[in-house]
Amino acid sequence: MAKSDVIEKDIQGRFFDILIDQKEGFDGTALNVYQKLVFMRFDEVIRNSLPLFVNEVSANELEKAIMLFMKNTPETPFVWQVPNDFRKFVKKAKLFHDRKYLYELLYYDWIEVEIYMKEYKLKKQKKFNWNNSYTLSNSARIKKFKFNLVNKDYKTKRENYLVIYYDFTTNDVLYREINPLIFYLLKYLDKKESIVQILKRICEENEIEHKEAKKLLKEPLEELYINRVFF
Repeated sequence: MAKSDVIEKDIQGRFFDILIDQKEGFDGTALNVYQKLVFMRFDEVIRNSLPLFVNEVSANELEKAIMLFMKNTPETPFVWQVPNDFRKFVKKAKLFHDRKYLYELLYYDWIEVEIYMKEYKLKKQKKFNWNNSYTLSNSARIKKFKFNLVNKDYKTKRENYLVIYYDFTTNDVLYREINPLIFYLLKYLDKKESIVQILKRICEENEIEHKEAKKLLKEPLEELYINRVFF
Protein backbone atom coordinates (compact mmCIF):
# COMPACT_ATOMS: atom_id res chain seq x y z
CA MET A 1 0.00 0.00 0.00
CA ALA A 2 1.36 3.44 -0.96
CA LYS A 3 2.24 5.92 1.78
CA SER A 4 -0.44 8.33 0.55
CA ASP A 5 -3.05 5.54 0.84
CA VAL A 6 -2.01 4.84 4.43
CA ILE A 7 -2.28 8.53 5.32
CA GLU A 8 -5.71 8.78 3.67
CA LYS A 9 -6.93 5.69 5.51
CA ASP A 10 -5.64 7.00 8.87
CA ILE A 11 -7.22 10.42 8.41
CA GLN A 12 -10.55 8.96 7.34
CA GLY A 13 -10.51 6.53 10.27
CA ARG A 14 -10.07 9.32 12.80
CA PHE A 15 -12.65 11.42 10.96
CA PHE A 16 -15.28 8.69 11.28
CA ASP A 17 -14.42 8.30 14.98
CA ILE A 18 -15.35 11.94 15.45
CA LEU A 19 -18.51 11.74 13.38
CA ILE A 20 -19.92 8.41 14.44
CA ASP A 21 -18.63 7.91 17.97
CA GLN A 22 -18.34 11.59 18.93
CA LYS A 23 -14.82 11.12 20.28
CA GLU A 24 -12.32 13.82 21.30
CA GLY A 25 -14.90 15.98 23.03
CA PHE A 26 -16.55 17.63 20.03
CA ASP A 27 -19.72 19.50 20.98
CA GLY A 28 -23.04 19.03 19.25
CA THR A 29 -22.72 22.08 17.01
CA ALA A 30 -19.32 21.06 15.65
CA LEU A 31 -20.48 17.48 15.21
CA ASN A 32 -23.53 18.57 13.22
CA VAL A 33 -21.34 20.66 10.95
CA TYR A 34 -19.00 17.74 10.29
CA GLN A 35 -21.91 15.36 9.74
CA LYS A 36 -23.38 17.69 7.15
CA LEU A 37 -20.02 18.00 5.42
CA VAL A 38 -19.61 14.22 5.25
CA PHE A 39 -23.20 13.79 4.10
CA MET A 40 -22.63 16.33 1.32
CA ARG A 41 -19.46 14.50 0.27
CA PHE A 42 -21.17 11.09 0.22
CA ASP A 43 -24.18 12.57 -1.55
CA GLU A 44 -21.94 14.04 -4.26
CA VAL A 45 -19.96 10.83 -4.78
CA ILE A 46 -23.07 8.62 -4.87
CA ARG A 47 -24.96 10.92 -7.23
CA ASN A 48 -22.04 11.12 -9.64
CA SER A 49 -21.22 7.39 -9.50
CA LEU A 50 -24.70 5.85 -9.41
CA PRO A 51 -26.79 8.05 -11.76
CA LEU A 52 -29.29 5.41 -12.93
CA PHE A 53 -30.09 4.40 -9.37
CA VAL A 54 -30.38 8.00 -8.19
CA ASN A 55 -32.85 8.82 -10.96
CA GLU A 56 -35.13 5.99 -9.81
CA VAL A 57 -35.44 7.00 -6.13
CA SER A 58 -36.84 10.10 -4.51
CA ALA A 59 -34.64 12.74 -2.90
CA ASN A 60 -36.03 11.78 0.50
CA GLU A 61 -35.31 8.06 -0.05
CA LEU A 62 -31.77 8.82 -1.14
CA GLU A 63 -31.11 11.07 1.86
CA LYS A 64 -32.40 8.45 4.31
CA ALA A 65 -30.32 5.72 2.66
CA ILE A 66 -27.14 7.82 2.85
CA MET A 67 -27.76 8.72 6.50
CA LEU A 68 -28.21 5.05 7.41
CA PHE A 69 -25.12 4.21 5.40
CA MET A 70 -23.06 6.79 7.30
CA LYS A 71 -24.09 5.28 10.64
CA ASN A 72 -22.82 1.88 9.51
CA THR A 73 -19.40 3.33 8.58
CA PRO A 74 -18.14 2.54 5.06
CA GLU A 75 -15.44 -0.14 4.93
CA THR A 76 -13.24 1.40 2.27
CA PRO A 77 -10.70 4.15 2.97
CA PHE A 78 -10.92 5.33 -0.65
CA VAL A 79 -13.56 7.76 -1.87
CA TRP A 80 -14.01 6.16 -5.31
CA GLN A 81 -14.93 2.84 -3.66
CA VAL A 82 -17.61 4.35 -1.41
CA PRO A 83 -20.39 3.69 -3.99
CA ASN A 84 -19.65 -0.03 -3.81
CA ASP A 85 -19.92 -0.04 -0.02
CA PHE A 86 -23.17 1.89 -0.38
CA ARG A 87 -24.43 -0.62 -2.96
CA LYS A 88 -23.67 -3.59 -0.67
CA PHE A 89 -25.18 -1.84 2.36
CA VAL A 90 -28.43 -1.00 0.55
CA LYS A 91 -28.88 -4.59 -0.57
CA LYS A 92 -27.95 -6.13 2.78
CA ALA A 93 -30.29 -3.77 4.65
CA LYS A 94 -33.07 -4.52 2.11
CA LEU A 95 -33.85 -0.83 1.81
CA PHE A 96 -35.62 -1.25 -1.52
CA HIS A 97 -36.80 -4.84 -1.32
CA ASP A 98 -40.11 -3.88 -2.91
CA ARG A 99 -38.16 -2.68 -5.98
CA LYS A 100 -35.46 -5.27 -6.50
CA TYR A 101 -34.55 -3.87 -9.89
CA LEU A 102 -32.81 -1.07 -7.96
CA TYR A 103 -30.23 -3.56 -6.66
CA GLU A 104 -29.38 -4.50 -10.24
CA LEU A 105 -29.18 -0.84 -11.22
CA LEU A 106 -26.72 -0.26 -8.39
CA TYR A 107 -24.48 -2.99 -9.77
CA TYR A 108 -24.96 -1.72 -13.33
CA ASP A 109 -23.79 1.75 -12.24
CA TRP A 110 -21.01 0.61 -9.94
CA ILE A 111 -19.30 -1.87 -12.24
CA GLU A 112 -18.58 0.90 -14.73
CA VAL A 113 -16.73 2.82 -12.02
CA GLU A 114 -14.79 -0.23 -10.88
CA ILE A 115 -13.66 -1.21 -14.37
CA TYR A 116 -12.76 2.35 -15.29
CA MET A 117 -10.68 2.95 -12.15
CA LYS A 118 -8.47 -0.12 -12.48
CA GLU A 119 -5.06 -0.08 -14.14
CA TYR A 120 -4.33 -2.52 -16.95
CA LYS A 121 -1.20 -3.87 -18.56
CA LEU A 122 -1.67 -4.69 -22.20
CA LYS A 123 -0.18 -7.96 -23.39
CA LYS A 124 0.57 -8.79 -26.98
CA GLN A 125 -2.25 -10.82 -28.49
CA LYS A 126 -1.94 -13.84 -30.71
CA LYS A 127 -4.63 -14.89 -33.16
CA PHE A 128 -7.75 -16.41 -31.61
CA ASN A 129 -7.50 -20.21 -31.61
CA TRP A 130 -10.20 -22.68 -30.56
CA ASN A 131 -7.54 -25.05 -29.23
CA ASN A 132 -6.10 -22.49 -26.81
CA SER A 133 -7.21 -22.06 -23.22
CA TYR A 134 -8.30 -18.60 -22.07
CA THR A 135 -9.54 -16.76 -19.02
CA LEU A 136 -11.77 -13.74 -18.52
CA SER A 137 -9.82 -10.47 -18.43
CA ASN A 138 -9.74 -8.31 -15.31
CA SER A 139 -10.98 -5.51 -17.58
CA ALA A 140 -14.26 -7.37 -18.18
CA ARG A 141 -17.24 -8.67 -16.25
CA ILE A 142 -20.16 -10.87 -17.24
CA LYS A 143 -23.51 -10.58 -15.55
CA LYS A 144 -26.94 -12.14 -15.84
CA PHE A 145 -29.67 -9.60 -15.08
CA LYS A 146 -33.28 -10.35 -14.17
CA PHE A 147 -34.60 -6.96 -15.29
CA ASN A 148 -34.49 -5.28 -18.69
CA LEU A 149 -31.65 -2.88 -17.90
CA VAL A 150 -29.97 -3.00 -21.28
CA ASN A 151 -33.09 -1.52 -22.92
CA LYS A 152 -33.61 0.98 -20.07
CA ASP A 153 -36.92 -0.66 -19.16
CA TYR A 154 -35.77 -1.14 -15.59
CA LYS A 155 -38.98 -2.34 -13.98
CA THR A 156 -39.77 -5.02 -16.53
CA LYS A 157 -38.50 -8.51 -15.81
CA ARG A 158 -36.43 -9.84 -18.68
CA GLU A 159 -33.52 -12.24 -18.47
CA ASN A 160 -30.56 -10.63 -20.20
CA TYR A 161 -26.87 -11.50 -20.33
CA LEU A 162 -24.25 -8.79 -20.54
CA VAL A 163 -20.53 -8.50 -20.95
CA ILE A 164 -19.18 -5.24 -19.54
CA TYR A 165 -15.65 -4.33 -20.53
CA TYR A 166 -13.10 -1.58 -20.88
CA ASP A 167 -12.54 -0.47 -24.45
CA PHE A 168 -8.85 0.35 -24.81
CA THR A 169 -9.44 2.24 -28.05
CA THR A 170 -12.07 4.69 -26.81
CA ASN A 171 -11.19 4.58 -23.09
CA ASP A 172 -14.82 3.89 -22.29
CA VAL A 173 -16.62 1.12 -20.44
CA LEU A 174 -18.99 -0.67 -22.80
CA TYR A 175 -22.08 -2.78 -22.08
CA ARG A 176 -22.90 -5.45 -24.64
CA GLU A 177 -25.70 -7.98 -24.61
CA ILE A 178 -24.63 -11.53 -25.43
CA ASN A 179 -26.53 -14.78 -25.88
CA PRO A 180 -26.63 -17.34 -23.05
CA LEU A 181 -24.20 -19.68 -24.80
CA ILE A 182 -21.48 -17.03 -25.01
CA PHE A 183 -22.22 -16.03 -21.41
CA TYR A 184 -21.65 -19.53 -20.05
CA LEU A 185 -18.66 -20.09 -22.30
CA LEU A 186 -17.00 -16.97 -20.87
CA LYS A 187 -18.08 -17.95 -17.37
CA TYR A 188 -16.34 -21.34 -17.54
CA LEU A 189 -13.13 -20.16 -19.17
CA ASP A 190 -10.02 -21.34 -17.36
CA LYS A 191 -6.45 -22.33 -18.09
CA LYS A 192 -7.17 -26.06 -17.76
CA GLU A 193 -9.46 -26.62 -20.73
CA SER A 194 -9.31 -25.27 -24.27
CA ILE A 195 -12.20 -23.08 -25.33
CA VAL A 196 -13.42 -25.72 -27.78
CA GLN A 197 -13.48 -28.34 -24.99
CA ILE A 198 -15.61 -26.05 -22.85
CA LEU A 199 -17.95 -25.39 -25.74
CA LYS A 200 -18.33 -29.14 -26.41
CA ARG A 201 -19.19 -29.77 -22.78
CA ILE A 202 -21.81 -27.01 -22.70
CA CYS A 203 -23.33 -28.26 -25.97
CA GLU A 204 -23.53 -31.85 -24.69
CA GLU A 205 -25.16 -30.78 -21.45
CA ASN A 206 -27.78 -28.71 -23.28
CA GLU A 207 -28.28 -30.89 -26.37
CA ILE A 208 -26.91 -28.26 -28.75
CA GLU A 209 -25.27 -29.14 -32.05
CA HIS A 210 -21.58 -28.47 -31.43
CA LYS A 211 -20.49 -27.79 -35.02
CA GLU A 212 -23.33 -25.36 -35.60
CA ALA A 213 -22.63 -23.56 -32.31
CA LYS A 214 -18.95 -23.27 -33.14
CA LYS A 215 -19.77 -21.78 -36.53
CA LEU A 216 -22.19 -19.22 -35.07
CA LEU A 217 -19.89 -18.19 -32.21
CA LYS A 218 -16.67 -17.81 -34.19
CA GLU A 219 -17.19 -14.19 -35.27
CA PRO A 220 -18.51 -12.75 -31.96
CA LEU A 221 -15.83 -14.58 -29.96
CA GLU A 222 -13.07 -13.27 -32.22
CA GLU A 223 -14.44 -9.77 -31.75
CA LEU A 224 -14.58 -10.13 -27.97
CA TYR A 225 -11.03 -11.50 -28.01
CA ILE A 226 -9.78 -8.54 -30.05
CA ASN A 227 -11.44 -6.27 -27.49
CA ARG A 228 -9.51 -8.10 -24.75
CA VAL A 229 -12.59 -9.45 -22.98
CA PHE A 230 -10.63 -12.68 -22.52
CA PHE A 231 -6.99 -13.58 -23.03
